[in-house]
Amino acid sequence: MEVLLLSENVPPLEENLKVLLRHSHFTFLVDGISRACSHQLVRHRPASYSQQSQRYVAMKNFPYVTPKSIENKKVEIKNKTYSYDDVMKFIGEFYEMLVEEGVPKEDARFVLPNACTTRIVFTMNGEELIHFLRLRTCTRAQWEIRKVAIKMLKILREKHPSLFKSVGPNCYYLGYCTEGKKSCGRQKEMKAYFSSLCKEEE
Repeated sequence: MEVLLLSENVPPLEENLKVLLRHSHFTFLVDGISRACSHQLVRHRPASYSQQSQRYVAMKNFPYVTPKSIENKKVEIKNKTYSYDDVMKFIGEFYEMLVEEGVPKEDARFVLPNACTTRIVFTMNGEELIHFLRLRTCTRAQWEIRKVAIKMLKILREKHPSLFKSVGPNCYYLGYCTEGKKSCGRQKEMKAYFSSLCKEEE
């Protein structure tokens, strides 16, 4: 996974932080995340997105993301044992054969899994970006998009510490958890982690 800040526009306004964030814009490139992750990302509005197309890009031997919970797992179906990699390989071969049989890529892609990696460019204003980071750096966020969010926040803190030094999950940003009974119960640990985020190793 790679996360890059492609461009930023922070106007020299002598306004309060909220107004400044509303008029600031940040463009990121995220490469190597799964389609499952990008589906979560594009739910955040307002924002503009441009994503790699499976309609025009050949997906033969497609790269994919493997969750740690699935690594080294095997399942038995009709007396045959399969690994996650076996299934990905079969899907890739099946996709390739469909294309060779004349099926358009835009139709053959229907068999491709959410595990396929993708790249996406997106632009958010500062206000929405903070909303995204508050939700997706939380321990209750799905692990892959949380990893993206933390990488983004590290970059933003290094480039614009005055705007993003107080940003993190709500327990850090607000000083208390908003998850109620679903709280991870690790507020003290999370506050310490996000207080020294830029000092942490990738």
